[in-house]
Order: sequence, then C-alpha cells, then structure tokens
Amino acid sequence: MKGTNLFRKSSRKWRGVDFMGLVPVKTCGWAPGDIPGQTILLQPRFSTGLLGRFLQPRLTETKKYIRIPLEDRGSFLWGLIDGKMTVGDMTEAFRREFPAENDQVPERVATYLYQMVDNGLIDFVNFKA
Repeated sequence: MKGTNLFRKSSRKWRGVDFMGLVPVKTCGWAPGDIPGQTILLQPRFSTGLLGRFLQPRLTETKKYIRIPLEDRGSFLWGLIDGKMTVGDMTEAFRREFPAENDQVPERVATYLYQMVDNGLIDFVNFKA
C-alpha cells in the first residue's frame, strides 16, 4: 500500500492547518465508565435526516445512544477537552501523564483527534473547513 494516506478523504481540508493551535470542543455526551477513570462516549444512534428528527427522540434511553468506551489514554485526552486548551497543550499534558510513551506523541494525539472529528465526537472551535 505504497503512498497510503491515513486521512485521504479529508486530507485537503487539513492541508496547511496548524493542528497544534486548534482548540477541540466536545460534540457528544459522555458518562463515566464502570472502571475508575474510564469514559464512555454517547453518540446519538440517529443524528441527521428524518430518523434523527423523528425516531431518535422516541427511542428508549438504552437504545438512544451508541456507547463508545475509551481506554485510559483516550479518557485522559477526553478529560482535557474543554473548549480552551489547544491540541499542543493537550500533547504536552499527555507527555507528562504517560512519560514512557514519548515516541511520536504529537502524531498519536493528532491521529486520535482526527478520528474523533471524523466520527463527529468533537469539533474545533477555531477551524472552519
């Protein structure tokens, strides 16, 4: 798979953007997990179109959301998202919290946040595509 681009669908959108200066904001609900420190994201099962408008509000609480459990690193990053802290600040906090994993921390944090944006779990307050 020579030349594979991890973000080929949206690579143009991010071209020339100073990712470390972006400020993420949460766009979905969340709840604490069963394990201490774990976070579970609550993504609406239907969020757009007719299903989002008419069916989503009528679903029971157990079926209303797709529950996405985060591991410890993801839960840590999720806790940092406050609409004020930049990705660069989050990267430095991640380095301090997980010192044994200092290899490619900016790339790992960026990849994680890219995936969250692509799944509609976060957005950036200071970026317009």
